[in-house]
Amino acid sequence: MYRMKIELRRFSTLLLVFSILTYARSAGAASASLGLGEALSIAHQRNPLVGITRERTNAAQGADTQASLLPNPLLTATSENQPFTHSPGFSFGSDTDDYIYASQLVELGGKRGRRMESAQAGTDLAVIQAEIESRQLTARVSSAYWTADAAAQVLKLYQQESATLDQMVAYRSARVRAGASASADLLRIQLEGDRVLAEGNLASADAARALIALYREIGTNEFPTEVTFLDPIESLEQLEIPKLDQVLRQRPEMLLADAQVRQAKAKLSLERANAIPDPDLMFGYKRWSGYKQYSGVDTMFFGFKVPISLFNRNQGRIASAEAELRSAQYSAQAQRLAIEAEFAASESDYLHSRSALEQIMPRMADRSRRNLDITREAYRVGGTDLIRYLDAERVQIETRVSYVRALSQYHQNAISLEYATGEIR
Repeated sequence: MYRMKIELRRFSTLLLVFSILTYARSAGAASASLGLGEALSIAHQRNPLVGITRERTNAAQGADTQASLLPNPLLTATSENQPFTHSPGFSFGSDTDDYIYASQLVELGGKRGRRMESAQAGTDLAVIQAEIESRQLTARVSSAYWTADAAAQVLKLYQQESATLDQMVAYRSARVRAGASASADLLRIQLEGDRVLAEGNLASADAARALIALYREIGTNEFPTEVTFLDPIESLEQLEIPKLDQVLRQRPEMLLADAQVRQAKAKLSLERANAIPDPDLMFGYKRWSGYKQYSGVDTMFFGFKVPISLFNRNQGRIASAEAELRSAQYSAQAQRLAIEAEFAASESDYLHSRSALEQIMPRMADRSRRNLDITREAYRVGGTDLIRYLDAERVQIETRVSYVRALSQYHQNAISLEYATGEIR
């Protein structure tokens, strides 16, 4: 029954691996080599999100340009006193009143300057947001790189262990055929081999999935089936942890929150300026036909129009802008608290993972290796049974897998700390 479960698990896992690898082979090359620096460089060139942020910045700059433009003048031409039907003796040149004049809206209260200030704040927001998304892309690609690297290392460990057990099975099979060993021992080794094979198949699926996720973050649909990772996962570069005040100064999210406050202030100033009526000045030419004996009189025309702020004094938009300013100020406070909490958590995670790699994992690796050596020698001379020997083998492979995963977690925590401190680029 147990062996049947193993076989079913092995079949479903192989099917999953086959589907992932088939898709990968159809999409890209068979193998490739990749370093973290190269992955980041390609991602910042090819990932569509980079183009989105660039065009968003261009749109903000276009709005900035538009905000600096003056209102266009208006040209008006009219003709009056033309009869509906035929009128004997009617002359268009002498019997109509004709106007042609230009008008110009004059903005008061510094509206143009405040409009430009608000638009510039929008451009600043777009630039900072692009910087944030660029750093997030760097963090995602780096995280995916180390995840895929670790998954490949784990797969190699299970493949090596599976090869070792295959050799044991071949050796024990020969002894069983020669009558020098019990078939129960062979069955137990075969069962352990199936277990390691099943774990290896799961590791193969994890490695393929992690590889696809890496190339998706890079921004390409070319998924190689195998990658040689050029940056060793065992490298443990120690990070310098800055002070909190430095973190707050260099985190773009904090800069974004401050820019949002500035934009809200600029918008409030603009809405208050919009409450000031703008006169529309007019000047032009009129041909007046009031005295027919003069066959029309050429005159000048001038005037102005000014809205009377009787009902609409822009009070609704001013109140809305004041609320947006308060909201932006609260958001800046919340962002500061979030950055402080993120920095504290990432620092703690980083220090704990580094401590585990420097102190706990080496001790575990040494003990599991000595345990396997002692148990193997005892089994060779008949001082222990097969179960203990296989158990020592299992502890050894699990310890090595745990070490690789701890290395991967260390790199993930280092990335989180670099992002939390604003050091990641």
